[in-house]
Amino acid sequence: MSDHSRANDAMALFIALHQNDWQGFFDANSLQRGKRYANQRRVLGELSLELDAEWLTLSGDVEGSEREPYHTDVTIGILGRDETLITDCSCPVGVRCKHAVALIQTFLNQMGNGAEVFAERQPHNGASGKTDTQQSLKQRWEKWIKELDQPPASVGEGQRVEATYRLALFLDSRDQVGPTPVLSVLPAWLRPGKQKSRGNGWVAPRSIEVSRSGALVPAPEGGWLPEQEEAIDQLMHGEHEVTWSSTQRMWALVSHSFQARALWALLESETPPLLFHRRQTGTRLERGPTCQLSPSWQADSEGVQRLHPTTVPEDTLSSEAIIARVGRGLCYLDPERGQFGRMEGAPELLDKLYRSPPLPPDISEWLGERLQQAPTLAERLPTPTRIEEQTLKDVTPQLKVTMCVAEGQLGFSHGAPLPRWIQVGAGVVSFDYAGIEVPPEEGDTANGYRDGQRLTIQRDTQAERTLVHGLPSGMVTLEHLEKKSTVPAYLELPPWTLLLPHHGTPPTRATEWPTHLAGPDEWWEMIDTLRQAGCLIEFSEDFPKEPIYLEPEAWYGELEPAGNGWFDLALDIEVEGERVNLLPILRQLLKREDFPLEPREEEADDASWTLELDEHRRLTLPLSRLRGLMTPILDWLGDERDPDASVTLPLTAAEKVAPVAEHERWAGREEVSALAQRLRELPASLPQPPGFVGELRDYQSRGLAWLRFLSELGTGGILADDMGLGKTVQVLAHVLDERARGSLKGPTLVIAPTSLVGNWCTEAARFAPDLQVVALQGGKAQRERQFAEALPDADLVITTYALLIRDLERLGETAFGLLVLDEAQAIKNAASQTARAVRALKAKRAVAMTGTPLENHLGELWAQLDAVAPGALGSQQWFGQRFRTPIEKEGDVALREQLSRRLAPLMLRRTKQQVLGELPDKTETRREITLSGAQRELYESLRLAQHQRVQQAVAERGLAGSGIVMLDALLKLRQVCCDPRLVKLDSAQKVRRSAKLDQLRELLPPLIEEGRRILVFSQFTEMLGLIGQALEKDGIAYTTLTGDTPGKTRTQRVARFQQGEVPVFLISLKAGGTGLNLTAADTVIHYDPWWNPAVEAQATGRAHRMGQQNPVFVYKLMCAGTVEERIHDLQSRKADLAASILEGGAERQSDGPLFDEEDLALLFAPVA
Repeated sequence: MSDHSRANDAMALFIALHQNDWQGFFDANSLQRGKRYANQRRVLGELSLELDAEWLTLSGDVEGSEREPYHTDVTIGILGRDETLITDCSCPVGVRCKHAVALIQTFLNQMGNGAEVFAERQPHNGASGKTDTQQSLKQRWEKWIKELDQPPASVGEGQRVEATYRLALFLDSRDQVGPTPVLSVLPAWLRPGKQKSRGNGWVAPRSIEVSRSGALVPAPEGGWLPEQEEAIDQLMHGEHEVTWSSTQRMWALVSHSFQARALWALLESETPPLLFHRRQTGTRLERGPTCQLSPSWQADSEGVQRLHPTTVPEDTLSSEAIIARVGRGLCYLDPERGQFGRMEGAPELLDKLYRSPPLPPDISEWLGERLQQAPTLAERLPTPTRIEEQTLKDVTPQLKVTMCVAEGQLGFSHGAPLPRWIQVGAGVVSFDYAGIEVPPEEGDTANGYRDGQRLTIQRDTQAERTLVHGLPSGMVTLEHLEKKSTVPAYLELPPWTLLLPHHGTPPTRATEWPTHLAGPDEWWEMIDTLRQAGCLIEFSEDFPKEPIYLEPEAWYGELEPAGNGWFDLALDIEVEGERVNLLPILRQLLKREDFPLEPREEEADDASWTLELDEHRRLTLPLSRLRGLMTPILDWLGDERDPDASVTLPLTAAEKVAPVAEHERWAGREEVSALAQRLRELPASLPQPPGFVGELRDYQSRGLAWLRFLSELGTGGILADDMGLGKTVQVLAHVLDERARGSLKGPTLVIAPTSLVGNWCTEAARFAPDLQVVALQGGKAQRERQFAEALPDADLVITTYALLIRDLERLGETAFGLLVLDEAQAIKNAASQTARAVRALKAKRAVAMTGTPLENHLGELWAQLDAVAPGALGSQQWFGQRFRTPIEKEGDVALREQLSRRLAPLMLRRTKQQVLGELPDKTETRREITLSGAQRELYESLRLAQHQRVQQAVAERGLAGSGIVMLDALLKLRQVCCDPRLVKLDSAQKVRRSAKLDQLRELLPPLIEEGRRILVFSQFTEMLGLIGQALEKDGIAYTTLTGDTPGKTRTQRVARFQQGEVPVFLISLKAGGTGLNLTAADTVIHYDPWWNPAVEAQATGRAHRMGQQNPVFVYKLMCAGTVEERIHDLQSRKADLAASILEGGAERQSDGPLFDEEDLALLFAPVA
C-alpha cells in the first residue's frame, strides 16, 4: 500500500469515527480508563489499518493487567455506508472494552490537531450533543426514523468420553456486523472434580468438534442421543470463530435461525446441558424467564437523552447482562444473576437503538412531535422526556470528594530499567449544588440536569471557600505538590485533587510517592473524618469497596500436651458466626514494624488495632487484649513455618501462659496451671539434700534449685558454670535430692572424659558416700563382669566417651533415671559418632555440664542442648535458618536476645566474676579501619618489595633459614598500618597521614566529653610519641608511660591519671604489662593487635580489676584486609607463627621452619 493510500485510509477512519460518534458505543467507565491508557502510552508498537470493501479495521496491542498485551481490533463502516462500530479484544471483557478505547484514542492522537474540528463526547456525562447543530441532528434523526420504519430484510435459510462426563455449553458473545453482538457457543464435555480454590465443581473440559468424516467427537460412552447429536450438529455448522488460549477452541456463532431452534430445543430436552459463562470456572448459568425488549429514554447529567434497551418486566436483567443475537431472535446472558434466556423482540430494533443519535434538550420537544406524526412509530417508541429550563438561587453548596485510584508513571531510575506505574488513593474535590456537581474552577453558575429539568444555579463562592478551609488537616493538594516537587507523569488529575501523606510528610520528589502517599486501601480513616466534617463521599468504580468493620463475638483458646516437654496452643475468634484462626493474625502483627508491642504514650485504655480480614471486611481488636495474648508467647510465635499452625510452647513457658489461660478460660488450662503453680512454689535455693556431706555455697544452692526446676518440667538443661565453681558437686547434690524425693527411677549414668573419671569417683566418695558408684574401666572382659555383677545395684555409673561407643549395646539395655554429660563439648558435632551414641541411650532426663557451651559457632550449642532437651531449639536445619545464620552472618541483635531468653530456663551459667559480684561488666568492640590514598599505596608497594625479598631469601636459604627476613618484612607492614612514619624508608617518611591515627583522633573527643578515662596501649614506643603529638594538636591532655620512664616519674604519672588530672594515658606494652592498678580507667584502646590473649587481658586488667566501680569498654583498632587482620586469623591456627611475628620469636614452642608457602601467600596477600 502506498503512503498516499495509507494516508487516505487513515483520514477515512478519522472521519468515520467522528461522524458516527464513536464514544457513544462505550460506557463512561471504559471511556475514562481507555483514554487514561492512551495517555499512558499503553498501546504498543505501530498500529495496523486495513481496508476491506466498506469496512476499515484498526488493530494494535494494548498493555493491560496481564503479562502479555491484549490484541484489539476496531472495525467501522466508512463514508456513511454504515454507522456500526465493532470491537474485538483478547481481554476477558472481549467487546467495547477500555483497550478498544485506548486504541482509538491513540489513533486520534497520532492524527494530530485535526481532531479538534470534530465534536468530542465528555467521558463522564455520555453524549453531550452540544457541538452538533440542531439541523445536523435533525437530519440524523430523520435518517434513523426512515431506517426504523423499513421492514427487516429477509434472511435466507472414534473418540469417546466416560459416563461420568456431562454435556455443557460455554456461552459468550462476539461483535459482528451491526452493533448487537451474536451469541457464541462452545459445546464441551465436563466431569465432576475439585477446582483449585473452589472446591467441588466441573473440570477437565473436552471441547466437541466436527471430525473430517463429519462426526461429532468425542462422543459419549453410550453413543449420542439423537436429539443431542442433531442439535449440536446444527450449532456447529454455522459460522465459527477461533480463540487461542492454552488450546485452540472453535466457538460457534449462533447467527442462523436453524441454530437458534437447535439451541432452544437442546435446552428444553429431557437431558439439558450444563451452562457456563465462557469456561467451566466461570459463572454457572440457569435458564431464566423470557422477557420482552422495550426501548426507553435515559438522560445524562447534561439532560442529553439516548434510547436504550430495557425489558418487560422491568429489572429482569442486571446491569452486567449482555443482549445478543441468536439466529433471527434475541437472547440474554446475565453472569451477575447466573441466568440465560430468550428475549422477545427484533434484533433490527436493537441494532437501531444502539445507533440512535443523542437527543439534546433543545430538540427533544421537536422529536416528540415528530414521532406523534407517525402512529406506527409512536407505538414502538416512547415519547422523549420534555426538558424544562429552571434557574435556582440561594442554593447552599456541599463539599463533595470523589475517591479514585490515581495512576502515574515514574521515569527511568537507578536499578529500574523500565518506567514503573504506581497507584495512590486520591480524592477529587467538587461542590454539590442541589445534586449538580461543579468543579472548583468552572464559571459563576452551575448547570445540570435533574428530575426532567435543566437547572442553572448561581454559585456561592464565599461558601465554597469556607468549605475548603474546613477540610480536615493531614491532606495536601496536587497543586501544592506540583509547586514543591516533581510528580509522576500521566496522572490526569485536576490540581484540586487531595492526596494523603503518610505521617503528615509529603513526598519531595516523584519517586517517593509510593512510600509517602496513602494507597487506596489506606484512606478509610480519613474518609470517615471527611464524612464527619459533612463532606459527601463518592467512589469511582476502580476504588476498593468500602470495608465493613467487625469486632470478635467470642475468643477461644485451647492447650494440648505435645509430649517431650512441650504443649500446643491454638487461638481462635468468632466473627459473624465464623470461627477464625487468630494465630496468623498475631504472626502478621509481630512482623509489622508499626505494631506497638508496648503501650504508646497517652494511648487510650480502649485503643484498638484494625487489620484486614478479607477483601471487604476489617477486624477491630483491642490492643490491650492482643498484647495480653502475644506477650507470653512472643518468643515462640514466629517459629512455625505454617502461619496457620498452632504455637508449640515449652513447659518452661507455663508460668507466663497460665495466668492468661485462666483469665481467658482456655480449654485444657488445668494441667498448665497446675504445673505453673508447682514451679511458683519452688524455692530460689535449696538446702543440701539428705546424704550430702559438706556445705553448698549460696550459688550452688541456687544451682540445685534450678536442677529441681528442670526435674519438675521433665526436661534437661546445660549447667555451664565457669571451671572451678563446682558443677560436679551440684550434680551430685541433685542426684541425692532426686533420690530423696523419689523422682529418680533408675541409676544415673555419667559420661566424662577419661581424665575426669577419677575426679568423679573422688567427689562422689567425698560428698555422696552413700551412693553405690561403678566406674566402667579395663578391658572388655572386666567391663562385662561389671555389667553383670555391679551395674544392677549401682546408683551412679561412670564411663567415658570412648567406652560409650564400645559399650553402647550393653548400656542401651538399661533405662537410666538421669544421664549426665560432663565436658559436653565432646558432642558439639551433632553428626559425630559420639553424639549419635549419646542420643541412642535410654534415659528419663539428661543434664550437660560444660564451661564452654559455645566455642566456635551456635551449631555447637544446638547440638549440646538438643541432646539433653530434644526439640528445645527445633531441628538443626530450622535452628540454622531461624537463629544461627541471622545472628552469625547478619548480626541480628533482636534474634540474639530472643535466643538468650529461650536458653535462660534451660542453661545456667555463672562466671567467677558474677559469683564474686565485685567486677563490673566488660564490653569489647573491634574497630576496622580501611587504608586509603598514599598510605594504601605505600602498603602495597612495600608489600610487593618485601614479599619479593622474602621469596629471594627462601630461595637462597630455605624456609628454616629465612625467619629473620620474614619477621623484619612483616614488622614494616605492621608499622605502615600504625603510621607510615614508623618505617625508616624515605618513601614512607613522605606519607604524613595515618588512617588509624585519624580514627583514634575521631574516637577520643566524644569519649572524653562523656567523662571517660582512657588507656591507650601500643607495642611501639615511637607510635606513642606520634599519638602524643596529635593529642597536643587537638588540645587533649595526656600522660605517657614507657619502659624508659623512671620509677619516680612513673609513680607521678600514674597518680595524675588516677586523680583525674588527665583523661588519656598512653602506655607501652612493656610498661603496662605488670604492676599497674589503674581503676580510674573505664576505657581501654588497643592501638595495634597483640598476639598473646593473656597479655592483652593483663593490659586490659589494668582497668578491669578489683576496686573498679564502672563498666569497662575495650576498643581494638585493626586495619581491615591487611597483615594485622591476617595475623589475627592465624592466632587460633598457628600460635607459634603468630607469636613470632608479634613478639619476635621469644615464645616459640617448636623447631623447624617458622612458616610455609601457604603462610607466605596469606600474609603477603594484597589489601582485601
